[in-house]
Amino acid sequence: MRAVLWLNSNGPSAAIQKTIISEADIIVGVDGGADRAQGAGIQVDLILGDLDSIENSHDEVERVHLKNQESSDLSKAIHHLWDLGYDEMDVIGIEGGCEGHQLGIWGSVMESPDDVALRLHSSHTVCHRVAPGSIDFLIETKPEELFSVFALEPCESVTVIGGRWSIEDEFFSLSTRGLHNISESTLLRVSTDGNVIVVVHR
Repeated sequence: MRAVLWLNSNGPSAAIQKTIISEADIIVGVDGGADRAQGAGIQVDLILGDLDSIENSHDEVERVHLKNQESSDLSKAIHHLWDLGYDEMDVIGIEGGCEGHQLGIWGSVMESPDDVALRLHSSHTVCHRVAPGSIDFLIETKPEELFSVFALEPCESVTVIGGRWSIEDEFFSLSTRGLHNISESTLLRVSTDGNVIVVVHR
């Protein structure tokens, strides 16, 4: 099942939001993200988090108070939805905010279950998490589309097929090694033994 998680920040555009939401089984406001969704004319189906930043009433919407203060609301929401059977998640509202919140998003990606297909959407890109142990993980692209590959942790073996510049069974760590490649097909095939992010430009 597929869930959209709406965070309490900016982006993407209304047109992109509409496309993402149209394919979801559930729309989840992550704490104050429920207010952001409502401001965009969307009523969420569920609100998750420690509920300390939500301001609007949302009277008819179920709320689940996730009390653990050892991880972020996004991390807790991802794990809660995974426990409910959601294995595909699109995250919106990731733009802007302080550096701590921005880095916290990527920390949540690292903390996510490996079996969750996780995509993070901004106005200009889609970030695909490729989990450890993935073999030929498929990402749809267009020829000549710009993409970048970043490892969130040291990876002994990363392979990306479908780009102009080959990456074949290479060691990757967090660096600029995979910055700005160009797709030469309609599919990228990614294999990795660690957490990798593939950033595809719209």
